[in-house]
Amino acid sequence: MTPEQELLDTIEEIRQKSFPEIPAELVKQIVVIERDFTENRQEAYRRIEKSVGEYLAKTSPTKKAGV
Repeated sequence: MTPEQELLDTIEEIRQKSFPEIPAELVKQIVVIERDFTENRQEAYRRIEKSVGEYLAKTSPTKKAGV
């Protein structure tokens, strides 16, 4: 097992126990963004904000209610 996979497994374990309502795929996206853009914090922030925004747009109560 690679160190990266070990980190992802640990984060997934924590997510399942403490934050099961947050999708595993979203958490993995954030971790990958952090890994890929450690030297460019502005780009990392922009991409994380976009990922979270897309997730929230899909799960928004107003969107589900058809408003």
